Amino acid sequence: MRINYKAMVTLLFAGASLTGCNRSAEVHYRVTVEIDDRGTVRSGSSVWSFTLTKSIVPLVSPYNFRFQGQAVAVQLPGRGTLFALFKSVEMYPENLFGDLRRPRPGPPRFSDRVKDLRHIKEMSGASAKLDCINPPWVGVNCPTLVRFRNINDPTTIEVVDPDNLAASFGKDVRLKSVTVQITSDPVTTGIEKTLPWLNNLNRYRKDPDNPFTSTLSPDISYIRSH
Repeated sequence: MRINYKAMVTLLFAGASLTGCNRSAEVHYRVTVEIDDRGTVRSGSSVWSFTLTKSIVPLVSPYNFRFQGQAVAVQLPGRGTLFALFKSVEMYPENLFGDLRRPRPGPPRFSDRVKDLRHIKEMSGASAKLDCINPPWVGVNCPTLVRFRNINDPTTIEVVDPDNLAASFGKDVRLKSVTVQITSDPVTTGIEKTLPWLNNLNRYRKDPDNPFTSTLSPDISYIRSH
């Protein structure tokens, strides 16, 4: 019996391609933050992407995820800049747009999650307003808010209370809204123009008095993700 190796290779690649069709999904969504600054609305937005990929070698997890994007920056003239960070799993599109998922019983399998994300992606333009202001839901399905006491020094980062922006930015400053919207726009880039030290973080990482201690907050890593 003669074996047609060329045909076998073709079939193998075809099978791999078909399998690969269910191995990943990516969603882009725009996050917009509005601040009431003494009666004037200041806003900033950033497009983030979330990609879910099936793990080739599922030793630890059956899937991998990748986030790309940068913090939302809202400039408040004379008062500083507010940054909204992607930091929590609650900011995954599956959680933000849970109402758009296909209903099914039981915990989702990987293939279910891929289908959900693809379904969410198809709902381009769909938006959701996040409840980031009123307790006790502060921090649920919301970005982490931070500021820099000195924007030229990454070691001065501090978390901002979304329910009390006045404590960080002065009287009559409050969070007005945080919205997310499914989009096909490319991921936002260029935040290093506002924070040039992002490209030189190594010079800030070590404490001169203790070389094993970092002088940077872990929140820094959420300012920009490739």
